[in-house]
Amino acid sequence: MKAGDDRFSSPIRYAIRVVPVLSLLLLMQGCASLNKEECMVADWRLIGYQDGVAGKSPAAVGEYRKDCAKHAVVPDLDAYQAGRNEGLLEYCKVDNGYRLGTSGRGLSTVCPSHLEAAFRVAWNQGRELYQARAAVKQTHSQINKQQQALHDLEEDKKYKLSELVSEGLRSEQRVLILYEISEIKKKMDAVENEIDALHYELSDRQTYLDSLNQQASR
Repeated sequence: MKAGDDRFSSPIRYAIRVVPVLSLLLLMQGCASLNKEECMVADWRLIGYQDGVAGKSPAAVGEYRKDCAKHAVVPDLDAYQAGRNEGLLEYCKVDNGYRLGTSGRGLSTVCPSHLEAAFRVAWNQGRELYQARAAVKQTHSQINKQQQALHDLEEDKKYKLSELVSEGLRSEQRVLILYEISEIKKKMDAVENEIDALHYELSDRQTYLDSLNQQASR
């Protein structure tokens, strides 16, 4: 490559300058499959770069080969691999590993050996934060669910109390209603205990999440 030739130092800018619009659209769509026209105009280095940035498996090029073989087009594997290697340098950056972890994305084992360890550590740290956030959110949801259940039980109790003072009830009917009210109260006590336990759990999970956030901000 000649000095000053930056065609591949910024592949997206290169695509906008010189790659046909069809090829650029193909790039933006992630190159899931190729039709005849796309095979004919494909910039294999650019496609490889996009796959590398996306952390795709090297097996992805095999699908392109199948697609293009139908149209007697053979992908430029050297150009594809060169682009993919360049893209992997972006994908395998530590900050990207952390970002993928915090967003709940899976870990793709595609990084070169000299980048794999640091990338995995960053992903694990991000994943830990993601799981801590999910745990806090889940506990909030459980509390809301139990509070709704408590509200429903309170409404049931009110209805039974109004029924209890109704005129014309026989003594055995009142005994039955009193029993039902007693059972509702037991359920309410159990739900209240569950809500208390969930609040303690939420406090612990929130404290842990806060500590992770503090570490991340340093």
